[in-house]
Amino acid sequence: MAPSIICGSCLFKIESRQYLKCFFCSKYYDLTCANVSEKRFFNTMSSEHKKNWKCIKCINNKGLKSGNSPATPQTLTDEHDGSIHSPIVPTRNINRPIANTTQFKSNKNQQITPPMAPPIPTEQHTLETILSEIRLNREEMQATRTEIRELRSAFTAAIGNCNQRIDELFLRVEAIEAGARLQRESPADMPAPTSSEILNLEQTIATLKLDINDRDQQLLNNDIEIAGIPEYPNELGIHMAITLSSKLGISLEERDIVSVERAGPVKPARPLQQDSDSKRPRPLVVKLARRVLRDQLLNAARVRRGLSTAALDFSTTSPIYINERLTRTNRQLFYQARAEASRLQWKYVWTRDGNIFVRKEHGSSRYRIRTETDITKIFCS
Repeated sequence: MAPSIICGSCLFKIESRQYLKCFFCSKYYDLTCANVSEKRFFNTMSSEHKKNWKCIKCINNKGLKSGNSPATPQTLTDEHDGSIHSPIVPTRNINRPIANTTQFKSNKNQQITPPMAPPIPTEQHTLETILSEIRLNREEMQATRTEIRELRSAFTAAIGNCNQRIDELFLRVEAIEAGARLQRESPADMPAPTSSEILNLEQTIATLKLDINDRDQQLLNNDIEIAGIPEYPNELGIHMAITLSSKLGISLEERDIVSVERAGPVKPARPLQQDSDSKRPRPLVVKLARRVLRDQLLNAARVRRGLSTAALDFSTTSPIYINERLTRTNRQLFYQARAEASRLQWKYVWTRDGNIFVRKEHGSSRYRIRTETDITKIFCS
């Protein structure tokens, strides 16, 4: 396994192969400590430049000012007794030639060749290195300047395109405002819509109303409406709903109920008025968590029709009715359908899943009512 490479500056392990080796001290440096960008390392630095690269510490210590640098320490062995002396650090002139190798003899007549010291650069070589670094920096700055120039031209073109689209939108808005102003000032000049256009618009409006009503009814599929329960201030609606469901044989818990509230506006107290409308309480609307619970309660209420307030321990006795909750439009249609059925002696008028059905007698066909036109068409046929 190859030994790990440690950075000579930050002393961290160099994981990648992106590093430089100093020509003088032979230490390894990562690109961050060497102050060299990845773009410069891969694109502009040649292999010769990487081989002769020097760290900033060696450049400062290798004689930029004095022109002299210490030679690498050498360990000498005594020729007679073989003892090893302390390192000798000679001081040399940078113009003097350096011997390649020095041979030493031990007491066993063996020749030991010490490692070669790195060549000491001259002042001219150091200046050439600095000039090369400056040239590389200049090339990198020129490349960066070219990229900035290209980005600026792209931004300018994009801004010009946006300005053109804004101008087009401004012209369209002005044209629309001018047409609306002309219509307000001289409505007689506008062409009158034809009868077919009016009929199409009316049909479209009617279709949209039906779709909205159907969607509103779907939102009420988990709701039931309990009528006949007396209304008192600070009443516990959830407790009444759970007690009523237990009387119907349906087990209902608080987690099965989303909300319980009275529907309709609050009626002011009228103590002097004794008619039935003033005494009629508002219906209690129970929103359940699941639709299957609503169906179970409705089926149980249809089976047990004699339910009254006496089962809830109220002082007064009045019948309790449990029905599906309908939208305002469906409630009005249901009221009109019941009135017409009573007038023409139709036997059955009922609702199921928010839909209104009528039937004249047992065994006859049933009809669904969605609009007032359906009421006129069915009962006048």
